[in-house]
Amino acid sequence: MAEQGLHDGIKAVLVIQMTVTHAAMTELARRELNTTGCYHVRESFERSMIRLSRTYLAQMEALKKHRAKAQQTVRVERVTVENGGQAVVGNVQHGGRHHGER
Repeated sequence: MAEQGLHDGIKAVLVIQMTVTHAAMTELARRELNTTGCYHVRESFERSMIRLSRTYLAQMEALKKHRAKAQQTVRVERVTVENGGQAVVGNVQHGGRHHGER
């Protein structure tokens, strides 16, 4: 359960960072649109927006990788069954309960 909490914490931090990055891009875009005439200032805003866009894409990729790790599959290679025990051999998937089952 602690691992799940850590997973949720990492996801929350990534989402917060993405939100802040997006807000910064939006603010720079607003400032660039309101800047008239000064080529150097507009160019600086544009470079910053490009950097923030790349950062945002990297954050999205990190979140995607993080989510993929959360959905890992465990495969058991070897099982020992003692006398009187039972084992199932093959692919076993838990599909969840059907409506109305307990």
